[in-house]
Amino acid sequence: MKTHSFFTTLLCCGAALSFTSLRADTLGEILEKAELGALIGTWVDPDSQGEQITLTYAWRIKDHALGMTAKTSNRTSEALIGVNPKTGEVVHTTVDSKGGAGLGTWGEEDGVATLTLTVVDAEGEERNLKITHKIVENKNLVVGMKNADTDEGGEITLVRKTE
Repeated sequence: MKTHSFFTTLLCCGAALSFTSLRADTLGEILEKAELGALIGTWVDPDSQGEQITLTYAWRIKDHALGMTAKTSNRTSEALIGVNPKTGEVVHTTVDSKGGAGLGTWGEEDGVATLTLTVVDAEGEERNLKITHKIVENKNLVVGMKNADTDEGGEITLVRKTE
């Protein structure tokens, strides 16, 4: 009887340990491993100090849900970024002030954090984008955006907003 109880306890503990080891990394852990913890905060175009472009990353739920607000002179968008616990994939959903919406996933391409995003505007037109983020010397954020189908696009360097 004691042997049976011992094995049952051992199996339960082993099962509990295996379930906890299968847990997907949190978004906070993923950002730290990718050396992107410095992404949190507000980034602006240096020429207008944010009048043209402002990009803000802030925790909505610490280490689990990252909010992103992007403001340009003619559009505002809000996004929520998190981890699918089943797949471990970093997922992204966004909506904008013109009635558009998008869904995508984050990953690493050529050593750079890359968002592969499908956006649909208010008229129903769909575009596939690749948006890259690279922090340089902890003071500049280089954001690239290109049409994934045509490879057309460019990049901009943002700086931390000064108060």
